[in-house]
Amino acid sequence: MKKEKKIEWYNNPTVITWGLIGIIVLIILSSQSFSTTSDVNALRIFQNILNHNITYMVMLVYFILLHTKFGKKYFDYSSIFIVLFFFIIFITSILTLFQSFSLVSLLVLANNFLLLIYFLHTFIRGTRFWREFKLNKSPFNELGNDWYFNTIMVISITLFAVSLISITDVNGTFLAAFDCIYVILLARYIYLYGVYLDSIKKNSKNSGNFDEYREKISEVTEEVISKASKLIDDSKLDEKIDEIKDKAIDASEEIKDKTKKKVDEIKEEVKEKTSKKGE
Repeated sequence: MKKEKKIEWYNNPTVITWGLIGIIVLIILSSQSFSTTSDVNALRIFQNILNHNITYMVMLVYFILLHTKFGKKYFDYSSIFIVLFFFIIFITSILTLFQSFSLVSLLVLANNFLLLIYFLHTFIRGTRFWREFKLNKSPFNELGNDWYFNTIMVISITLFAVSLISITDVNGTFLAAFDCIYVILLARYIYLYGVYLDSIKKNSKNSGNFDEYREKISEVTEEVISKASKLIDDSKLDEKIDEIKDKAIDASEEIKDKTKKKVDEIKEEVKEKTSKKGE
């Protein structure tokens, strides 16, 4: 009888999804208990949860559905919905960055962008839309599964560390820690699905085209530099022309003055000679 290979908890999709459900529930309950008092009725609490934790509520429903027959049957459609949902979150984070630019908002934007691309390039890869939208040639395919997960984890930990600087109470610290754990577990969930797709070789032959983009960017950059250099040269040429004009004007005035002076001297000499002859 073959011994079953022991799977570490961080490589077990079931443990990760239940962990995500648990951490989301903790975030919702914690944030709600921090912002409400005991005399608030149940309906008001539920309304506050929807207003302040809509992102977590949507993701909670998504992960709970994964453990049901309905969720498994419509897994691809729910994945597409989450991609659209992440896109909305990404747009919101851009607007937030414009409204209040800070290191925290910048890190949040970076994380949301990576989660959007990571989820899109992992879960859509398992559907027919992958080739229909020619995502097999996306430049982001050159970034590996490990790169996405490690980068998101580093950004999340950095964001947590930066947030601690501005957090003044214990409640905020707990919420920031829960959010950091949530993002890391979410990235791990995406990572494990990517490993699964690789194991069954589902749309695994992809060709990123970063080189083409690099060449285009390089061409555009060279063109911009060339035009900028030309403008600089033209401006320098204009400066030289103006300088020459000024020198020419000065020389012309000097010649004019000398000529006038010489003419005056000649007139004086002629006048003196004429007066002597008259005497």
